[in-house]
Amino acid sequence: MANAESCETSKLRRSGAIAIIARPPFLFSAREPIDFDRLETLAIRRSMTVAAPGALCFPGGGVELGETPAAAARRECREEVGLDVRIVAYLTQNATPSGAPLYWFSAETVDPDFDETAIRLQTDEVSDYEWRSLPSLLADPDFLPNNAEIVRRIIAGEIPLR
Repeated sequence: MANAESCETSKLRRSGAIAIIARPPFLFSAREPIDFDRLETLAIRRSMTVAAPGALCFPGGGVELGETPAAAARRECREEVGLDVRIVAYLTQNATPSGAPLYWFSAETVDPDFDETAIRLQTDEVSDYEWRSLPSLLADPDFLPNNAEIVRRIIAGEIPLR
């Protein structure tokens, strides 16, 4: 699939969309080389009342009927952490343990004057957040395996973040 925006939404009822959000002031849209040890991304800790309680992962969730995966990723970022984001690029697709497709995007905060007070957690789904480098997430035993699969491929250069 070349572009997740153009997917038929009727096939996406069980699909999910995930956003890898760069910590400002880093911009995926800029052209400087990416140092994965210095780039921090937003990782959320799942609350104890959802699937995979206590796990670390990137913000995201289900694609609603009539919604594109990119729109779902933006909506889920607003709902889970209170951030308005701009999708930079469609990255790839993998699947949940149950086989539902997950569409992956890189994203940046919309607010150029972003500050930490903008983050508002939806506490029934998210118990905490951290800004973490991709290698540090891979080393964390709480990091969800399907998220780790994508991060390994990004670090290996198989999936560009822009």
